[in-house]
Amino acid sequence: MHSAIFCLLFIALSLASVQPGAAAETESPELRYFRELVETRNYSLGQPVSPKLTPDGKAVIFLRGGARDPVLRLYKFTISDQKLQEILTPEALLQGGTENLSAEEKSRRERARQSLRGFTSFELSKDGEKLLLVLSGNVYVITRPQGEVTQLPGTGWIDPHFSPDGGAVAAVRERELHVVELATLDDLAVTTGASETLEHGVAEFVAQEEMDRREGFWWSPDSQSIAYQENDNSGVETRYIADPLHPEVPPAKNLYPRAGSKNTAVRLGIVSRAGGETRWVEWDREKYPYLTRVVWEEAAAPLCIVVQNRAQQE
Repeated sequence: MHSAIFCLLFIALSLASVQPGAAAETESPELRYFRELVETRNYSLGQPVSPKLTPDGKAVIFLRGGARDPVLRLYKFTISDQKLQEILTPEALLQGGTENLSAEEKSRRERARQSLRGFTSFELSKDGEKLLLVLSGNVYVITRPQGEVTQLPGTGWIDPHFSPDGGAVAAVRERELHVVELATLDDLAVTTGASETLEHGVAEFVAQEEMDRREGFWWSPDSQSIAYQENDNSGVETRYIADPLHPEVPPAKNLYPRAGSKNTAVRLGIVSRAGGETRWVEWDREKYPYLTRVVWEEAAAPLCIVVQNRAQQE
């Protein structure tokens, strides 16, 4: 609803801007208000995003754009002297290039209703000594307080996360779950067998869109294992979505489970950080096909899951 309203406002303002005498200085107060509403996204731009207190309680790390700039940058606010420091910007990493998103990342952002650009998320290691960022499919680790930036090998990464011990990063690339050891930058695919319809380590469409679950894998509290989701999309219907603004581009192929049609078949497995055979978690998946929540934390050990029937009544 909000997106539709802003689209209508944008169209109205665009039409007004091409009319003779519609210069900003002659705008009516009402039109100026609506223009500011669109340009500032309901006065939300410039506000801190995802603030995180460092473990020592001395600083707050957060993302922020400008008052009319939707590109998020990384900042630190030191509590003792109230000093604000810009840690890193997308422009510094792109070095004149443009931000490019994969089709999968675009879909993830649409389902999360994320319209900002730049660093749309970040992670602080449990000890507070490292920061994790992703930009244009590349993953970066920033050490604190030095500010040294290390790019992890490979590209096309999705949803990277530190291990609890801070020694590794797990992320998804080409539908497989990988672990990158930070001491050596060795990259190991801990899952195999992915295809166009089989993927590991990502939440399926229903979980992202309807259950507000974005995660598709979870580190064990001791950092030695990872629980991950396997999605078999072979029975899901295919839909093709065209972009009317770019008729020269072929329609994008999407696997879309319409209401009443076949859903993604989901399994949950556990694999070692060093790879090897997967142990599958068993439950009545025919009766409870939806994997709603997964919790694997020290306070909730052992691994806990919440499953639902398709009617979401049990």
